[in-house]
This record gives sequence, C-alpha cells and structure tokens, in this order.
Amino acid sequence: MDFWTKLISGVSNNKSAPAAASSPQQRLQRFRRAYNPILQLSGRPQTTASHAPALDQLYSSLQTITALLAEESRSPAPHLCLNFTQSSQIYSVVARAASTSRDPRLVRQTITLFSLLLESEDEDFVASPTFAKSFMRFALRVIDSNSGAYGEDIEADVVELLFAIVAKIRIQPSVLAVWFSSSTDKVDSQKDPNHFAGTTQKNDFPLCYLLIDRIHHDGRIGDFARTGLLYIFEAVSNSTHLEDWIIESDLPTLMASGLGALYSQLSRELTILHDHDRLPMILALSDYVDAQQTSSTESIFSPSHATHMATFLSHLAFWQDVLEHCKSESVKTTLLDHFRILFLQQLLYPSLLQSSDTDGGSSVAVLTYLSNIFECLDHPELTRMALQYLLAIPDNKQAGPVSPTVQRRQSTLMLLTQSGNDEDKFEPTLFSLIDLILNGIRSQNSQTVVAALKLSSVMLTRHRSYTTPTLLQPKSVLTPEEKRTIQALCVETNDLVRIATALGGEIDVEEAYATACQDITIPLEIQAANRAPDDTSVLKILPHDPYIQSLAALFGSFLTNSVDVNLALTEATICLASCAGVGLDGWLAVPRTDYQPTTLEPTFDGTGLDEEETVSLRLLQSMYSQQRRQDSQDPLLPTVLRALNRQVDNIRSETPILDLLIEKRIAILGGAGREELLTQPKSSAAPNRQSTESSRPSENRQIQRLQAGSRQRSTSRESSGSRSSTPARTRDGSLASIPPRSSSLPQAPQRQQSDSIFRPPPPESPEPENLPAENLSVQSESKQNEAQLLRGHIRFVPTESSTSTTIFEYASSPVAHAQTEGEGDKDTREATLSHIVTNIVVLQHFIVELAAVMKTRAIVFEEVAFA
Repeated sequence: MDFWTKLISGVSNNKSAPAAASSPQQRLQRFRRAYNPILQLSGRPQTTASHAPALDQLYSSLQTITALLAEESRSPAPHLCLNFTQSSQIYSVVARAASTSRDPRLVRQTITLFSLLLESEDEDFVASPTFAKSFMRFALRVIDSNSGAYGEDIEADVVELLFAIVAKIRIQPSVLAVWFSSSTDKVDSQKDPNHFAGTTQKNDFPLCYLLIDRIHHDGRIGDFARTGLLYIFEAVSNSTHLEDWIIESDLPTLMASGLGALYSQLSRELTILHDHDRLPMILALSDYVDAQQTSSTESIFSPSHATHMATFLSHLAFWQDVLEHCKSESVKTTLLDHFRILFLQQLLYPSLLQSSDTDGGSSVAVLTYLSNIFECLDHPELTRMALQYLLAIPDNKQAGPVSPTVQRRQSTLMLLTQSGNDEDKFEPTLFSLIDLILNGIRSQNSQTVVAALKLSSVMLTRHRSYTTPTLLQPKSVLTPEEKRTIQALCVETNDLVRIATALGGEIDVEEAYATACQDITIPLEIQAANRAPDDTSVLKILPHDPYIQSLAALFGSFLTNSVDVNLALTEATICLASCAGVGLDGWLAVPRTDYQPTTLEPTFDGTGLDEEETVSLRLLQSMYSQQRRQDSQDPLLPTVLRALNRQVDNIRSETPILDLLIEKRIAILGGAGREELLTQPKSSAAPNRQSTESSRPSENRQIQRLQAGSRQRSTSRESSGSRSSTPARTRDGSLASIPPRSSSLPQAPQRQQSDSIFRPPPPESPEPENLPAENLSVQSESKQNEAQLLRGHIRFVPTESSTSTTIFEYASSPVAHAQTEGEGDKDTREATLSHIVTNIVVLQHFIVELAAVMKTRAIVFEEVAFA
C-alpha cells in the first residue's frame, strides 16, 4: 500500500510541477531574473574586451523576456509581466541599450518587444507618454539617423510598428495627444502677422515625418508609410490642432517637392523606339528597322525607366488618396495650392515649355510623361486644377471662404516662389498643352508624332469634358432635334464599308463590321451611363479645325507613314469619333441637314390598315427614302480615305498580285499570339485606380482584330474541302473577328508561338510540301521574285487635283530610289512595297471600325431618329 501511495503521489506532483512553473507568479520571477542582467549591463561601462560577451548576454536575456511576454499574451489574466514592464518602464532600458549598441540582433529583438507591447490589450502602452518617448527615440536612432545601417528588413519592421501606432490612433483619437504636441500652441500665431508658415516641426510629430520620408519606397516600407500617413490625414477631422499644424508645417511642401523630385528623376530625353531584338511583328514587316537610328537617350523599355515611372506614378496616386481621405477643406486647399505652385507651375509646365524636337527627344519624354500622368489622374479636384491650368481654362468656380491660417500659408507660399525673372513668368495662356499636342502631331519626328497622338487619345478618353472644348474649335452646338435618319446613317456607314472593301485583301467586311460593332458597344454604353442627364449638347466641329486638319494631313501620307504612327493615328481618330459630345458632321459624316426625302412610288397603299398604322407606315417609308443633296460637300476624312484608295488602285494596276500580298501579310500577322503583338511597356506599377470613364485606349486595336481574325480564317480554310485557285480574290473569312479566349481554335505550339514575334519576318507563304522537283524550282523562283518585289521602293509624287486634298500617285518604277529632277524632298515620299502592304492592312481595319463606331454611337447616344 505504501508503494502505490508513493507512486500516485509522485505522478500527482509531476503534473503540478509544470503548472506551477507556468503560473503568473513563476513567469514573473523568471522575467525579473532575465531583466536584471539587462539592467546591470546597461548601466555598466564596457571595455573593448568585454563588449562582445556583454552583447551576447544582453541578446540572450532579451530573447527570454520576449519569449515570456509572448507566452503571457496567450495565457489568461493576470498578466504580471506586462504590469511589471509598464511600472518599471523596461522598454526604455531595452531600447536605449539596443540603439546604443548598434547590434542588429538586439535591434531586431527590441522591435519584437515593442510589437508585443503594442498588441497587448490589458496595458494601454500606446497611451503612455513614457512609452511614446522611448519608442520614438529608438525609431529615430534606428531608421533616421542611421538610415540603411541595419538593412531594409529592420527598417520595414520599424515602419510597420509606426503604422500600428497610427492605426491605434485612428481607433482611439484621444491617444493622438500622446504622440503629437503642437508647438504653435505656445505662440498665438493668429495674432502674430509676422509668424512664418511652413517651417519644419519634427519635434512636434516625429512619427509623421518618419512616415513621409518613406512614402516613395517600394514594398512593405512604402505601403505602410503611405497607409499610415493616410490615417494621419483622416485624424485631422478629430483635431483642430492637428489641422492647423499640418497647414502651418512644411508637410505640404515636402509632399509637393517629393513628387517633383521623383518627376525630375525621369530622363529628360526619351526614345520610344523598340529594340531590334524585341521588335513586334507588325513593325518587323515594315521599314521600321531601316528608320531607326542609334540614340543615346533612355529607352521607354529600359528597366530603369520603368522603375522610376512606377515610383512617380505611385506617389501621384498617393496624392489622390490623401485628398480623398482628408475631410478638412482647409488642409485640402493647402495641399492643392502646393501641388499647383510647386509641381505644376514650377516644374511640369517649364518642362513642357522647354521641350524640343532638336535636342534628342525632350518632346517625346514630356508628351509620354503627360500621357502617364493624365491616365493616372482621377481625383476630381486635382484633375480639374491640373487641366484648367495646363489647358488655360478660366476658373469660373468661386472659391469659398478660407481660414486665416490658410490665407497666411498661401501668402508665405507665394512669397517663397515669387521670381524676379520675367522669362520665368510664362503662363499657359501663351503656350498651353494644346499647343504642345498640335506642334507634336505636325512634327517631322515620327516619335514625337506618336507620343502626341497617344496623349490626345488619353485625354479624349479619360478627360473629354476638359479636352473637347480646348483641343477642338467647335463652331456651334447641335440641338438634340438634329438627328440623322436611319437611311442617312446607312448611307454614311455603307460609304465607309465600300472604301474598306475596295482596298482589297481577304476580308469578310460584313462579319468584321458586326464584330467591331459588338466590341465598341460596351465602351460607348459606359460613356453614355456616366454622362450627366442634362448634358445633351453635341459640338459641331469645323472641317478646318487645326486638330482635324492635322489628323487629315497624316492620313494623306498614310501609306508611307511609319506603322507605329498609323496605329497611334487610327486610335486617336477612333477616340475622337467615340466622344459623345463631339459631332461627326462635316469632318467624318455628311451633315444630317444635307439629306432630303426622295419621292418614291408607294410600295404599299395601306389597304386594310387603320389610321394609326397608316401614319406609321408613311413615316417608315419617309425614313428609308432619304438621299443626299446634290450641292452637299464631301466630309473631310472620307475624302482623304477615297484618295488613299485611289493610290492603292494605282499600285494595284502596276502590281497585279497586290491582293495576294495583302492576304499573305494578314496570314503572317495572324500567326503571332495576341499578347505578343501587343508588346508595349508597362509604364507603372502604381495601384490600379478605378475610373468612371471608359477603359483606356488600346493603341493596337486594329492589329488585335487583324491577328485574331487571321487565325480564325486560316482554320476555316483548313477545314474546307476545296480552295480557290485565285486566292487574291477570295472573300471567305472575317479578318476582323475576335474569337473568345475559350475558343477551340487550334493554337500553334507554345515554343513556336513564343518565337513567332521577336525574329526576322517569316516568308510570305509557307513552304510547299510533297511537290515535284520542277514545281519546287518554279515556286522557289516565284518566291524570289515576290521577295524582290516587296523590297522594291514605291515613290509618291505630288500632282494637282481637282479637290483640295493633295493626291500622290504611284511611280512607274517601283525599285527606283533616286528622285527625278525637279522633285522636292519635302513633297516626295517613298517606301518599300512590303511597308505599304502592312499599312493597307491597318487602314482597311481602321475604316471598318470607323463605320462601326458611327453606327453604334448613333444608337447608343440616341442620335438616330426613329420618329
């Protein structure tokens, strides 16, 4: 019996031992024993010989402390270790020892200690002034005075702690007074007219300054810093002292100057030329390679440019987030003032004004940067201010009353930025963003033309309410009653479709037209939904409008333009034609007033119909009996397109196999993958900000349809039992149809698809298989003749025409390079036949899409009369 008693007693004691060891009292004893060495070593002077062993002992004791606190956080109350930490202010001793030692191990362990204390619920460390002072002293020593000394990971951990503190302040607004104290309370600045606004006040709110110094960083550091600063601006609504402090401090100046510094890091000279080794197929099948020149300027495709642009755009997105989260109108007014003066007036506009085509590409750089900026902007107030300034739009909005603090800040800002040099006082009223765009489109530098067209596309798509009244010169406003009839609409669209069909090549125009209508419907419906109910006015554009004339001039030389110029040109035209507030009369379509009803024999006398049905029948007959007046003038753009069609007919008369070459070019472009054809640089890694506008323009929209339709057409040809013996005249498939992503169309092998774009152009026709030797010889000779023909140059010389548009004719010698005597370099153009064939394909798809836009917008925007 004694044996079993002792055994049971021993088991019982073994079970209670761990419980006693993990009890709050036992844990506190172990905690004190681990803290004593830290207290002793921190107050003892260390020699060189004893320094390393002391650091090891400090690290070991600190590890024990943090482990015990982590254990206690998972245990039920009471939490005696946390109570002892608060009463003895252990964090102050530990933080001082870690920051003084500069040992990364101690610093990292101290960060863990602060994190555990901030997460504790029963001891409100975040509301303790002693805790706040100790932590901020530690943070300043670790990531401010010794920035980068401990590595990016430790800096990120400290910034994460700063964010955790701000998050607690957001939940408990009363805690703000512990971490922030305004020095302006000591000086009644409102009664002191000589008080200087905009001074650095780091001692008032060091946490805020640590965050703002890191909002431009990538990764965790930037994310925590930006979000933490957003929470601080949200806290303005709960503290008038913080509101006045932000206005009086240099915080707005730091934000604006930081944005300007990131913009200044962008290259002053930029090239948008593709690298020879990664040239998209659509450009490889043209004279693009021969047109490139060696340039020392930075490429838009370089990793360094992508990094700098992403950082700048993320900072611009942060500006918009701040304005969106801030509830104080005074603070927002101050921020907008600094953005306008320090960034727009002193940096962005001077770069616009000083850009030039003659210094290696500064115009290309500025136009490209503006495109990225306006694609990123979506905050209403920031967008309005930026566009009104750069477009020289008078600000008719009456400013509301502002506080004396804001007025004093504005006066200080104006004095600091006032310049005595008259040359620095140029304003957009003398040279605006519109002037830059028009000059860029008319430039002789193709890169500048592309950049200017892309900028106009972005502005017409994203900010059309500001762009259309300034970029265009409207004559008047069309009334809602001036609607085109169904018959008049059909006449206009059929006219464009006939031009596209006459250009030749293998294309099912009807199917391509239907597909294009389907694609454009959703963007137009989004635009119609976002339009104000009372905004029904449509601007009537003059044919001699400078922007329209600039586009028409580029279309006049379409066949010899660089392919990337034509892609940007067609996209800009589609964006313009898609604007709900821009009328098509005069420049794209015959004015609706130039149509009149025709006298037709009644096809049905209305027998058996009641009076209401008879009236409806007569109305329907009148709607479909419209014809154009004889004295009406042709629209500008269709006139130029018909002139281009005549140029193609002239080439076809000299090159009978032109349609065959066009079909083969379509097949080659259709072999590349959709993503591979659209190899454009990603300009930013900024947050994806949702816009109420329609989706951004796709500069290669025609080429998307081209390659997708070609794959579909090739499949239909392979599945058919017979093939026409004259492929140049075949019309058996849709060139412009886009199959869905889940299409069951056969795809090329992955390796072949990935290699199909970045390589020399493939042969214009596939290699023959299983043919006799004599047939192979004949076909080989034919392919050589075809390749030689494609390499030949075609010259366009100006001739007088009965129309106001200059017509260029096909030169009789397709391989001639030299100009005939008396021809000027400016007026004579030439390109290889291969280059012209590619441009014909682009032109054909553009015209089909243009007709689709005209028809779809008439229905979506209710521009067609049904009664």
